[in-house]
Amino acid sequence: MDYVVALLPSIGLAIIFVVVLRAILFADRRERAAIRELENEANNSASLVAQDDIAAQRDNDDSPN
Repeated sequence: MDYVVALLPSIGLAIIFVVVLRAILFADRRERAAIRELENEANNSASLVAQDDIAAQRDNDDSPN
């Protein structure tokens, strides 16, 4: 029983360490996913703007002056 009492604080700290580390890793994973999603939205909107610009330029090129 003395061994259990002696190891209990170390086991408790190890459990707290694991919980905190997991929280940090999951937060990082969620943050990276959010950044990836924002970058995808930015790329998609940029490509839509570029397509609109190309279409407008074609319309201007086709119109008689």
